[in-house]
Amino acid sequence: MYFKRIDIQGFKSFAEPVSIEFHEGITCIVGPNGSGKSNIADALRWVLGEQSPKMLRGGKMEEVIFAGTANRKSRGMAEVTLTIDNTSQFLPIDYSEVAITRRMYRSGESGYFINKVPCRLRDIRELIMDTGIGVDGYSIIGQGRIADILSDKPEDRREIFEEAAGIVKYRNKKEESERKLEASQANLDRVNDIVGEIESRIDGLREESEKAKEYLELRERYKNVEVNITLKNIENIELKNEYIKDDISELTNRIEESKGQKESIDADIAVNRARNEELEALSNTGRDRLLTLVEEINTLTNQNQLRNEKLSAIEKDRERLQAELESFNLRREKEEGNAAEFAVTLEKIKKEYESLKLAEEEKGKEVARLEAEVAKAQALIDSNKDKIYEFFSKVSEKKGEINSLRNLKETLTKRREQISSESEDQDTAGINLQEEYKKALASRDEVEKTLRQQEQESLQLKSTYSNAQSREKLVAHELNERKVSIGQLAARLKMIEEMESAYEGYNEAVKFIMRSGQEGLHGVVADLIRVPKGFERAIETALGASLQNIVCRDDRDAQNAIRLLKSNRVGRLTFLPLSSIKPSGGGSSHQFANEAGFKGFGVDCVEFDSKYKRVMDYLLSRVVIVEKLDDAVRMSKLQGTGGLRFVSLDGDVVNASGAITGGAYRNKTAGLLERKAEAKELEDKLHRLQQEQKQLAAELEDLAVSLEQGRKQIEAIDSKHRETEMELLSRENELSRMSASLSDLEDSKAKRYRELSSLENEERSAAAMIEELQQTVTQMEQQIAEAEMAAERAMESSASIKKELDEARESLTQTRLSTGAAAGERNNAEQILKRIQGYIEEYTEEAERRKEALVALEAEKDGLFMDDEERMRLLAEKEDEKVDIEESVRKATEEKQLITRYLNEIQEKRESLDNVLSGWQTDKHELELKLAKNETQVEGYKEKLWEDFEISYLQAMDFQKRDFVMSAAVRESREIKNRMKELGEVNIGSIKEYESVSERYEFLTAQRDDLLAAMDSLVQIIEDMDRTIKKSFKESFDQVVVNFEQSFQSLFGGGVAELRLEDESRPLETGIDIVVQPPGKKLQNINLLSGGEKTLTAIALMFAILKTKPTPFCILDEVEAALDEINIDRFASYLRDFKEIQFALVTHQKATMEYADVLYGVTMPERGISKIISLKLGDEIDL
Repeated sequence: MYFKRIDIQGFKSFAEPVSIEFHEGITCIVGPNGSGKSNIADALRWVLGEQSPKMLRGGKMEEVIFAGTANRKSRGMAEVTLTIDNTSQFLPIDYSEVAITRRMYRSGESGYFINKVPCRLRDIRELIMDTGIGVDGYSIIGQGRIADILSDKPEDRREIFEEAAGIVKYRNKKEESERKLEASQANLDRVNDIVGEIESRIDGLREESEKAKEYLELRERYKNVEVNITLKNIENIELKNEYIKDDISELTNRIEESKGQKESIDADIAVNRARNEELEALSNTGRDRLLTLVEEINTLTNQNQLRNEKLSAIEKDRERLQAELESFNLRREKEEGNAAEFAVTLEKIKKEYESLKLAEEEKGKEVARLEAEVAKAQALIDSNKDKIYEFFSKVSEKKGEINSLRNLKETLTKRREQISSESEDQDTAGINLQEEYKKALASRDEVEKTLRQQEQESLQLKSTYSNAQSREKLVAHELNERKVSIGQLAARLKMIEEMESAYEGYNEAVKFIMRSGQEGLHGVVADLIRVPKGFERAIETALGASLQNIVCRDDRDAQNAIRLLKSNRVGRLTFLPLSSIKPSGGGSSHQFANEAGFKGFGVDCVEFDSKYKRVMDYLLSRVVIVEKLDDAVRMSKLQGTGGLRFVSLDGDVVNASGAITGGAYRNKTAGLLERKAEAKELEDKLHRLQQEQKQLAAELEDLAVSLEQGRKQIEAIDSKHRETEMELLSRENELSRMSASLSDLEDSKAKRYRELSSLENEERSAAAMIEELQQTVTQMEQQIAEAEMAAERAMESSASIKKELDEARESLTQTRLSTGAAAGERNNAEQILKRIQGYIEEYTEEAERRKEALVALEAEKDGLFMDDEERMRLLAEKEDEKVDIEESVRKATEEKQLITRYLNEIQEKRESLDNVLSGWQTDKHELELKLAKNETQVEGYKEKLWEDFEISYLQAMDFQKRDFVMSAAVRESREIKNRMKELGEVNIGSIKEYESVSERYEFLTAQRDDLLAAMDSLVQIIEDMDRTIKKSFKESFDQVVVNFEQSFQSLFGGGVAELRLEDESRPLETGIDIVVQPPGKKLQNINLLSGGEKTLTAIALMFAILKTKPTPFCILDEVEAALDEINIDRFASYLRDFKEIQFALVTHQKATMEYADVLYGVTMPERGISKIISLKLGDEIDL
């Protein structure tokens, strides 16, 4: 294996891409100080994974990216690729050539690649581990590395020895095994804790489980017997019900028959009562009519005397009205004649007025039209005069400009002809060459543009690829973290759930009652509330032991539970019956609403089911939650706070009595709420992490696809980029040749061309301006003539129109006077006619009123004569009617008396029937009640089947026995019940709980055995690793000791050198001392040597290590800088002994350069930019 080349781009001072080929033998990299030659060693160290900016002679890692100069922009990326020939398969990878690439962007994103395939830094380190070419190995040695070897601390020298011994990978595996062992121990401790807890419970659970199984068998027998007893009771009751139903049916028939008779009697009574009421109404109506007839007869007799007096008055009124009617008719006829005459006159006046008005409007329009034409003509005259004056001024100005431009043009033409004559020969010679250069330049620009586009595209693709790669690592890391977190959270949640189901943390009485299966129990107070975050301590303190109170259905359930506790002697408990618990009256939030630190009453600071409201009021309605103890003390002194207890969020209490309790403590009940809060928090976190895990897994799949596509795109664009670079280099060479040819011509002709071009432009500009000005003058002269003619025509037209305007105005005035006179006459005539028409209407209305009055008098007179005859006829009719009505009243009275007697008789018969019917209905109702009671009893038995045994009546029929004996069944039921009572309290859940705990115990025991086996295996691996490491290190160290003595004597020309372990009993941890004796000196520690002796000693140790375990490549960065020429010569000649190792030396020592097979010169022709010059041995060097 050997290094083929290193490609550097954008790294430190290497702004442009450079490639350094490594050959067999010794390669020297030379150059003046500050030229950037050590940057090559830094690039090699960086690409192999160096993570310390300090080791790269920087402060921050981003400083390795080219930062720019005064003339160059900074780079956005640094990239180094090391290509290694792996034909010998020295590296454990199936490639004959391995390219390791590291890339970093200024944004901080970075990436690693092996043969252009993205990888991790760990992959690169594992690939080169124990080869000596890593950043911690001995293949890259500079003055800093020499300092490590010569360090005052012997422990700092171990790394290079361990790398040489090839134990780094074993040590890494050992450390990984130790980490696994620690994790396994932590898991074992956790499993042991759980197993210990289970072992303390499992025996008790076994006994409870066996007891519960017996109880279930007895309960099944008891169910069978009780079901049969219940079915027999139902059967007996249903038989009784059949007899009752028959009796009810018979009574129902009798009642229905009696009701029919009663309805017939009621109908007869109704008919006779209706007739009786009809006769009563007829009798009353007849009496009322008799009274009315008497009054009417008296009235008709008195009316004859008044008739004669009215006839005399009517005749006098008729004569007066007839005379007034004739007078009004004569007046109306006279006014109608006057109105007809005035109407004819008014019509003539109106026609004359309309004719004059029309004529006035026509003449007014004509005057307005003529006035507008006069104004228009005058405006046209004024406009043309202004134009004529303006055009004369401009024409004069333009003619002056034309004369000046003609003189200038003649001067320019003479100078241009002179220059053209002088440069004609030179122009002819340079035109063809210039055209060729332009074409070549355009071609070069196009290639360069293509290259820039490819670079930009490559950068974008690589940046995108690197981002995706970084994101892939991040997502993979995050996904792994989510998986680990989910496993940990799930294990913790499961343990808490198991503790909750086992009532861990509660006292024995609570555990016993909650496991007993006692009916009517709702749960422990701690299980029935949900406490918001931050309020746990306050609620724990406020409730205290009440957290373990048990809420039950009613007093009976509480009494049963207490009896159970007493009989089993397991302790005491407080029970809170929902049916009888009485809330303690609390305060109002309004009284503290404006108080600082007030959080609310205790009952308002917890969440619970509404059915527990009374219980929570009882426990917490008189507890006030505040923020701090100071707030509690202050509020307790407010008016109206008697009987309230104030609790701070930290658990400090101010009691109603004034006593204050506080401090720091932890009790058992505090853990109950914390455990519930932790379980809720774990569930939320677990759900969130599972969602994030799904999202990250999907994103990781998408990133894998994107990375593969990106890699192919990068390979394609890089290939195109290399082809374009070669083409650009060819274009640049061609341009350089043509540029040199054109340079002389351009220098001598530039001035003439510039002047000639300027003259031609000025001449063309002058000619164009003259032409433009001449056209402008011609146009203006034409416009002047047109304006003069237009003005003359406008003046003639204006005079004619003014004359017509005067005549029209005179005619309009005359017409307006005539119109005014006609309007006056029309108005007078209309007023007179209106007044005459008013008289006519008044006389007509008066005549009509007189006519109506005469008609009314005649009608009144006729009515008096007609009323006399009618009155006599009516009087006779009413006398006859009176006699008839008196007879009908007598008959109705007699019939009514007969009907009344009949109704009294039939009513007595109906009352007798009612008494019989009522007796039968009472008997029926009593039977129905008895039937309903029996049916209710049957339903009660059926409900009992469901409530006691959870089976329906139909399902119970499957349990029915044919040979059932009631007395034996009752006796058997009593015996079973007594045995169940002897068993005492039974925890039915203990059966499944025991099975679950047993299964978990077996699982955890097996898991513990697996962990112990794995730990034993890890301990064995660590011991094997220690033996391997110790053996390898001892063998390698002993060989280095021998080789060090040899290399020391070769470099120093004699002397003694030793390597010693500080503590040979701890070869894997102890430091390494270096003790040497240069020729002519005493044996002493290396720290007492001179600077040159120290360096040469360190080099001797380096050679000893290389001889012990040769590395394929070694770069030495000015390690010989402190040596004199004699020692440099020894050092360089010693390098020739390592023919199987490639050496790259960064140096500026001439003695070292003489031993080089290849020289690379690093120069800085542009400040801040390093460039490489390659020289093989035998080449002429021109520095």
